[in-house]
Amino acid sequence: MARPIAPEDLTWLLMDRPNNLMHVHGLMGFDDVPDLETLSSVIMDRMVRKYRRLSQIPIQIKGEWHWEDDVDFAIERHVREVILEDASEEGLRQYVSTQFSVPFDWSRPLWEMQVIMGPGESRKGYVLSRYHHGLGDGIRLVQMLIGACDPVEGAIPQAVGRNLKGEHQHPLERVLSVLETSVTDTLDYVGTAGKKVASAGRRFVTTTNPLGLANHIGDAIDLVRNPVKLVDAITGIADVDNEVTNSWREVTRMLLSDGSDAKVWRGRAGVEKSVAWVESFPLDGLKQAATAYDCTLNDILMSAVSLALTDYLEERGGTNVTDLSWLMPVSMQPVDGKLPAKLGNKFVVVMLSMPLGIRDPQALIAELNERTTRLKHSVEPLAAFGFQRILAESPTAIARRVTDFFADKTIGQLSNVPGPRIGLTFAGSPVRSILGWVPTSGDQPLGVCLFSYDGTVNVGVATDARMIPDPLHLVELIEGHLERLASSPSA
Repeated sequence: MARPIAPEDLTWLLMDRPNNLMHVHGLMGFDDVPDLETLSSVIMDRMVRKYRRLSQIPIQIKGEWHWEDDVDFAIERHVREVILEDASEEGLRQYVSTQFSVPFDWSRPLWEMQVIMGPGESRKGYVLSRYHHGLGDGIRLVQMLIGACDPVEGAIPQAVGRNLKGEHQHPLERVLSVLETSVTDTLDYVGTAGKKVASAGRRFVTTTNPLGLANHIGDAIDLVRNPVKLVDAITGIADVDNEVTNSWREVTRMLLSDGSDAKVWRGRAGVEKSVAWVESFPLDGLKQAATAYDCTLNDILMSAVSLALTDYLEERGGTNVTDLSWLMPVSMQPVDGKLPAKLGNKFVVVMLSMPLGIRDPQALIAELNERTTRLKHSVEPLAAFGFQRILAESPTAIARRVTDFFADKTIGQLSNVPGPRIGLTFAGSPVRSILGWVPTSGDQPLGVCLFSYDGTVNVGVATDARMIPDPLHLVELIEGHLERLASSPSA
């Protein structure tokens, strides 16, 4: 029996393009990889039979999209073994890179898992997972994979996602509530802003020379030409948890940003992709650094990415880039310790502006913390939710145009996924590492996924092979800054 595809799933299902496929990738590392027959049996029992969508195909009926059962479903088509003649790290990296450009056969369910090994008797290898985003978002797919692993107490990661005030309130009611209950905050803000602007004006009049006046006029013209900078300057006076000013700040950035910081890599994304990763970097030192800097582990991880991108761009002459904007997924249904009853997409993407060029870790972490705090204390995720609902109900051509509008303002996708805190086994084999890659949209050239697992963090980087041909070097820079942050004197 065919069932209509939910609008939020259809949005991602129809967003495929030859140069940027909407696929979510994962890689599990094993010292003793499960044998194909055992793995196939486990996946059939714990995934396919539990989640019917894994045995269904998307079809159109009278112009409307539905999920329909694949009457010829065979697990052998979706779980297969791959023997690499070159099983070195570079050989594996090149092979995985090629898989990012391989579209699914839409006459079959849109997923597969590959058991990848080298020639010979060694059982060391990986399991590569590929899922179409139309099946579900990253959080739910991670939960599904954890559920497919052998049962163990405490496997489900800590709660992730946006813990909204008024959990059962309709998103539009939440936005109205923010506007209705924040009059006092706004008046306080205006009063404070007025005093600070007056004080700044007095200092300007008493201390400025003609040359300085020209500089200030130039700064003023720059603010007028760049509405995002102007809004940042104005709202930056308010407290970081002021929801009204943060909401105007973040929604303005989302709508009015000209994407100039994302144009550091210009051009059309190509079909060929390239990937690299950091596997099993210990978290202990990074947690100590977070304590020493009085910040979150996320702040530390984001700082390592920022420092690495600063290095990477400076090596190529990009010394004037001070910000890079990312699209970042936020789950609208936080993981609460239970495996999902069904798959699907229950998330939104928000815009995060990452500072670049700040070398001092303390200053960088403080700036990142303020920006992420302002984002959390705003209604941008709800505004983004509204945009995605509009996309879901729009014709495909319009949805793609709107998606490009937002994607082209950003350099790529950035996600941080808290995974299991303990080691897992899959089909009887201990899982050494877990990492993933997020899909990119439009002409975005870069995706970064941070995945914590069993006391380690794993970093997956995927790039457009033409615009960023050396993701391995970028990964090495990230790892180097993780090492420095973990061993810094402050830590």
